[in-house]
Amino acid sequence: MQEITKKYISLPKGGILEVDASPKFLEIVRKQFNLNTHQHVSDDHIRMYIWGAFNNAMDKAEKGA
Repeated sequence: MQEITKKYISLPKGGILEVDASPKFLEIVRKQFNLNTHQHVSDDHIRMYIWGAFNNAMDKAEKGA
């Protein structure tokens, strides 16, 4: 069973982003930012990854509307 790490990430304009980070999710974030398996995935990496994924999904939804 994969260990899930709960992360609380402060956002630039206030608020907190709560993320359940599994090893698989952290692996995907590492790949996105070209980090090797021994490099630390920072809160900023996670925040930027989620922002990028959400922004990309919104762009695709708007183009399809």
